[in-house]
Amino acid sequence: MKGIKVMKIWKNKPLLTDIIVFIILPFLINLITDSLGMEKFWGGFEMLFSKPFVFLCNTLIIASTIAPGFILKRFRYFWVCIVSSVWLILGIANYILLSTRVLPLTPHDIQLVDVLPIMMKKYLSPVAMAIICIFLVLLLLTLFTIFFRTLAMPKKKTDIKRPLIFFVSIITSTAIFLKIGIASGMLETEFRDLPKCYTENGFAYSFSASLVGSGVSEVEGYDMNLMDEIVAPFKETSANDIKTPNIIFVQMESFFDLNSLNNMEFSQNPVPNFTKLKNENASGLFTVPIIGAGTVNTEFEVITGMRNSDFGPGEYPYKTVLLETTCESIAYNLKNHGYTSHFIHNYLGAFYGRNKVYSNLGYDYFLSIEYMTGYEVNVNGWAEDKILVKYINESLDSTQGPDLINAVTVQGHGSYDIDSGYTKHLTVTECENEEMRASYEYYANQIYEMDMFLGELMEAVSSREEETIVVVYGDHLPSIGFEDDDLEGRSRYETDYIIWNNMGIDYEKEDISAYQINSKVLEKLNITDGVINSCHQNYKNSENYEYYLQALEYDMLYGDKYVFDGKNPYPPSLMKINRRKMTIHNVVKSDIIDDTYTVIGDNFTKRCYVRVGFKLVPTQYIDEHTLQFRDHSVEEGISITVWEKDIGNSDKYQYKNIQNMNTV
Repeated sequence: MKGIKVMKIWKNKPLLTDIIVFIILPFLINLITDSLGMEKFWGGFEMLFSKPFVFLCNTLIIASTIAPGFILKRFRYFWVCIVSSVWLILGIANYILLSTRVLPLTPHDIQLVDVLPIMMKKYLSPVAMAIICIFLVLLLLTLFTIFFRTLAMPKKKTDIKRPLIFFVSIITSTAIFLKIGIASGMLETEFRDLPKCYTENGFAYSFSASLVGSGVSEVEGYDMNLMDEIVAPFKETSANDIKTPNIIFVQMESFFDLNSLNNMEFSQNPVPNFTKLKNENASGLFTVPIIGAGTVNTEFEVITGMRNSDFGPGEYPYKTVLLETTCESIAYNLKNHGYTSHFIHNYLGAFYGRNKVYSNLGYDYFLSIEYMTGYEVNVNGWAEDKILVKYINESLDSTQGPDLINAVTVQGHGSYDIDSGYTKHLTVTECENEEMRASYEYYANQIYEMDMFLGELMEAVSSREEETIVVVYGDHLPSIGFEDDDLEGRSRYETDYIIWNNMGIDYEKEDISAYQINSKVLEKLNITDGVINSCHQNYKNSENYEYYLQALEYDMLYGDKYVFDGKNPYPPSLMKINRRKMTIHNVVKSDIIDDTYTVIGDNFTKRCYVRVGFKLVPTQYIDEHTLQFRDHSVEEGISITVWEKDIGNSDKYQYKNIQNMNTV
């Protein structure tokens, strides 16, 4: 009897096709995406046999996205091809990200599509990029072919009843199994450790859960009474008791104390200056929200005091809520005490939307790599960090009052599979993984040069006759494959920090999280401004600490703003890009090349253009003091200015045809 039923199914080609497409295909896609996500050839089978229920839930999620094909009649298989392609592309993208930055793919990464070409160039070889491009072209051609063949097929009357039953059955089954999985704890809902959660819960479920979760969730019991209870013990800052030194935060890219690595030895200490600072000043382990990438999420915690893990899995607040609203920050909290705030970063200003977000965090000035001159790049193309000493000093010199400076470095960024073309200050003398020796060595040498920058910075700050606090910390561990077992006395989510000052302030040595650091600094200065800052200072030892912190985050950014009496008190700052003023000293005509002129002045950048009268002319950047242009309309007395999009115009220079240049 059973054999007859099987034969009937076998002979019923439409039914057999549906079984293959809507049951077997999701199973195979899940096998592939889980194998890619676990970076193991048999990873999908490992999940299937070790966690069959989790594997089933992931398969059902994929099946439910394919299921609309049941009711699309003749376009059903075109839909199946599109959805299957999307899942496979997501799985491949996840594998690439895991192998380059450690963190898995989340829907929030799609918001970074504007920087995708930059990252591909940094991390993928030309061959890999060519293979990806060929694959995408072939995929598009295949989809177009299927679509037009489907259009050419004659329309047939089909019974919608059975497809509709199949569709509803799959959607209902998926919902039921997910509810059981979440209720039983077999599927997680809180993603504190993204790589681990993706491995434990499967790619399809983890990615989908990240898709529906963003922002800070409302806490249980949220209302005005709760918020009043939280802020009741908060006190206003007393102007008589506070100290207002310069405060410098230095966020070091992929930096931590390499001496904590197990089973690895170096020919010399990779971080001698940091070791000295750590031994002589307040220091400890520094818990960060990310591994291998996502610098801005550590940056976000340090600046705002908010926990990134309270937001959606893999969310970048810089690319979501902070594009829309202002937020309490250390810059806002210090503004009332006469501070001028500066952000300095030796990379592209638009990366992660920093050029927009910092205004919503209250900063007065932002200087990015586009406006820096005289810097060098390493073999990987990242700007070397030593250039930051110059610009930190310039920022301190530019004001009479106290300064807040956040400097974010970039030199230690990957990729790390480089074995030549750089200065070797040290070598790896012992390591267990010989295949990774070259990568470890390149990374250690970049960290050594970053440590040299740190030494230069501390020497420069120490020589100034100004009260100053310097906070140095690593943003995350590198994307080089370190596991917890490779690290002595710490996890992959812990770097290091130090707090140096020349005021005799005794900061406690302790292990802290990134979101606690700015409050720790301000507490010793008797500065209590800001509800998040006050929350840390009042509740850090309370059992309700994390609950109160999340309640404040929700209320301030998404809720009714009870703590602000219903109105956000932080207006966006009128942030200026690059405070260095462009000046023209002279404009000289060449006597060799017709209509060619050289502009001599100060603080020019590669983004500068010369304006002759009201007309912008093509401009060649020579160096920070020299620009060159060609124009036939230059005449005695015409006004010439240098223009840059984010800075504006220099003062006008009235051209006088007095000097000629013999060379160009």
